[in-house]
Amino acid sequence: MLPTINIFGKPISMYGLMIVLGIFIGVAIANLRRKKYNISKDDVLFSSCFAGIGLIVGAKLLYIITITPILIRNWDVIMADIQILWQVLSGGFVFYGGLIGAIIGYYIYCKIYKMDFVKLIDLIAPSVPIIHGIGRIGCFFAGCCYGMHYDGPFHVIFEHSVAAPNGVPLFPIQLVESLCNILAGIGLLIYARPIRRPARVTGIYMVYYSIMRFALEFLRGDITRGMILNMSTSQLISILLLPIGLYLIIGFKPKSRVNNN
Repeated sequence: MLPTINIFGKPISMYGLMIVLGIFIGVAIANLRRKKYNISKDDVLFSSCFAGIGLIVGAKLLYIITITPILIRNWDVIMADIQILWQVLSGGFVFYGGLIGAIIGYYIYCKIYKMDFVKLIDLIAPSVPIIHGIGRIGCFFAGCCYGMHYDGPFHVIFEHSVAAPNGVPLFPIQLVESLCNILAGIGLLIYARPIRRPARVTGIYMVYYSIMRFALEFLRGDITRGMILNMSTSQLISILLLPIGLYLIIGFKPKSRVNNN
């Protein structure tokens, strides 16, 4: 749709711009809510820097894992022109890898600076779907993570995308997932206005997102997502994430309870 825009004569990737915008808004929201968790502004900012590094590494690593079978099948072609390998490896990220990497980043920060990891994650949890939702708008502009062939109402047709098939009506999966994520973030912000039992806000997000992502994967049209047992990598991770989220909601026993709501 709009892969790049020109700012002061320089092309800027809309995908990258929306991700940066999403992170800025998500961290700003967390900073506005930090006082009820007794977390300092510096801890919100610097822990998010750790998480940002983990996000990039995790998202890229899982992307490479998902496309490994494709790389193996086309290894001779890739070796004939090493630039192809570079283009493939630099071409994508996988959200679940980024989520796991970000959580690891927050955990490392908490271990180094002796912070309550669960409290920090509960503070950040409502910001995550908002960041993700804004990032998915970037996917729409770039044409990546595109939907299945669909010529019904509200279909989209890409004309200058390097990722999506051009001239083909597609389901607007990026916008649907963006809306679902942003609404989830708003709902979590409302739910978390009173301090809830530790890990409950995080658990609700994990349950919601795992179910939503599993369902929406059936509407995706891109093939570089990894397939095992006729399920995408993200669907398999969703299946693993769901019981963890349920445990955080129902079975998690905090050492000291702030509130039993």
